[in-house]
Amino acid sequence: MLPFVPLAPIVAILLVAAGPLPAQDPEGRRVAVHAGKVITCAGDPIVDGTVLVRDGKIEAVGPRSEIEVPDDYEVIDCGDKFVMPGLVEVHCHIGGSGDLNEMVYQTNPDLRTLDQVIPHNDALKVGIAGGVTTVCYIPGSGTNMGGFGAILKAGPGSLDEVLVRFPGVLKIAQWGNPERRDGTLGSGRMGMNWIIRDQLEEGRRYVRAWDEYDAGERAEPPELDLKLENFKPLFRREIPVLVHTQGYQGIQATLEMLHDAMELKVVIGHGTFEGYLISEEIQKREIPVMAGPRGFRFDPDDGQIHGIVAEYSERGIGILGVNTDSPVIPQEDLAYQAAMAVRYGWNEEDAIRGITIEPAKALMIDDRVGSIEPGKDADLVICTGSILDPRNYVTQVMIDGRVIYDIAKDRRRY
Repeated sequence: MLPFVPLAPIVAILLVAAGPLPAQDPEGRRVAVHAGKVITCAGDPIVDGTVLVRDGKIEAVGPRSEIEVPDDYEVIDCGDKFVMPGLVEVHCHIGGSGDLNEMVYQTNPDLRTLDQVIPHNDALKVGIAGGVTTVCYIPGSGTNMGGFGAILKAGPGSLDEVLVRFPGVLKIAQWGNPERRDGTLGSGRMGMNWIIRDQLEEGRRYVRAWDEYDAGERAEPPELDLKLENFKPLFRREIPVLVHTQGYQGIQATLEMLHDAMELKVVIGHGTFEGYLISEEIQKREIPVMAGPRGFRFDPDDGQIHGIVAEYSERGIGILGVNTDSPVIPQEDLAYQAAMAVRYGWNEEDAIRGITIEPAKALMIDDRVGSIEPGKDADLVICTGSILDPRNYVTQVMIDGRVIYDIAKDRRRY
């Protein structure tokens, strides 16, 4: 028989070993954040600004001299530090238990990352320390259609509490990785595009049948097909398709098939190599480009290295941002992706927008995140200066009005 051991000392030892818990704030907290500069991503930066937070939402933002702080608000004075919106990652593979690549079938519309989500896991915690507060957790690119991704807040909570939207996006891979196969249908680009289109056509027929029934144009409901159910918000243009596509030939196929023929909301992920050469066609369709993780290209025609994001920007792409494809590039390096794009010619102000409000627009969640505006989620990043300068670092992160990371209390993770 084992000897009796009191539980209290064991629990105490485990708590000590686990280290300090991240800062948590009660619901309904009211806070006034003063900072040397507030970068709203909704207008000009505000020098000596104040952000009021109430019940997890941004209540007001403006110059400190013009914002009246009620007596019952806690004041966080950041001195000369910068406050900016939480960063938004469009291409994340670290939101759960692993990268979802089901390699039996080339199209997998019935698969989803939702069932793999591990809120506030260790990788997301480090990402928060780099300022990333919202991620689009998607399947991998091992097959032509990996399945549906989920958009999450990176902070702690239950799945319902951290979920921004599911379905978040459909993930399609139309170049590169799915071609690394053994010659079966879909391993080459011709077969790949045929398979993608065939699967989408099946989904579109299913959604049209349900729309006709809902409109009273059909007497009997279609047979329920769980494999195709998530196509409903896709073909109703309520969510986008995020496409692993690059090179001008691959992007041309994406434009013609997914936008023109299928009439989907499209987001170009990666978009690398010489993909920017087709910018005119992308811009005609007002399609967002979230480039990366590769940030530059050697052009054999002129012998020069070109910044991929800067090339898109110079050609007039409106909604433009970067991604890490985490963990290909660590999630916490999202701001460095933007910084390197600036190094290769991108405008600094556009680069800040390219990791905040522009990816939020691409994911169709800019009504909640991506900028500091009244009514939006209080996702705030406090940094020692511009986040694009690698000498600066994040000191505090607030998600939905709660302080999730604070180097004054927590171990500095990044």
